[in-house]
Amino acid sequence: MEYTPLRATVGDLDPHGLRRSLLRDAVFLRLLDNVLRGEYRRGQRLRLDTLASDMRVSRTPVREALVTLESLQLLTVQRYVGVVISQWSVEQMVERVRIARTMLADPPSSTPATDDRFDTTCLRGCWTEAGAFAELGAWYLRRRGSSVSAEWVLSQRIVLDMFFTDDVALANGIDAAVDRRRRVELVERAAEAAQRDALDDCAAALLDLAATLIGLPGRFRTVVPA
Repeated sequence: MEYTPLRATVGDLDPHGLRRSLLRDAVFLRLLDNVLRGEYRRGQRLRLDTLASDMRVSRTPVREALVTLESLQLLTVQRYVGVVISQWSVEQMVERVRIARTMLADPPSSTPATDDRFDTTCLRGCWTEAGAFAELGAWYLRRRGSSVSAEWVLSQRIVLDMFFTDDVALANGIDAAVDRRRRVELVERAAEAAQRDALDDCAAALLDLAATLIGLPGRFRTVVPA
């Protein structure tokens, strides 16, 4: 993720001198990493105070980060119980890609199509082909007048991007390095088509990319480290 440096006011700073938005994002990424790696077990209950203490931050950025994680269905925050890690699975991660692929194959028209030119800088912050898939897919859907679908696909970008990194994928029994060249080529083809505003070519490359991401867990499983 990339951030634009902005001058912070005193009210925006936490006791460590960091802008609240940056601190919240850092906490969110660490929590997401812990969930996807299995550092926090499925069904495990955690206290907000404990999470804040472990990360050496106040409760506020943790609470804010939990809101996003809950919207991604990776945990729930329950009154009198605390934070409960969801019973998520690899198949549920893959299902996010399947849903996006369905939207791309038959974009539901809900708003006027945009004429936005594709900006390749949006791909610079992506860690994996899955992140690029979400960025390109969201742009394509906006161009087709499917802004609601585009927003949903873009909302999945961070969780898919992190899940398909080599180490997180390996923690879930997946060798993400296999067939990477093919996925990179598809990202490049989709991006090149987007720059030409060739929507059909872009969609074709994205659908192929979705198929490779969906098939990756089933084709290239490895032993989950103990």
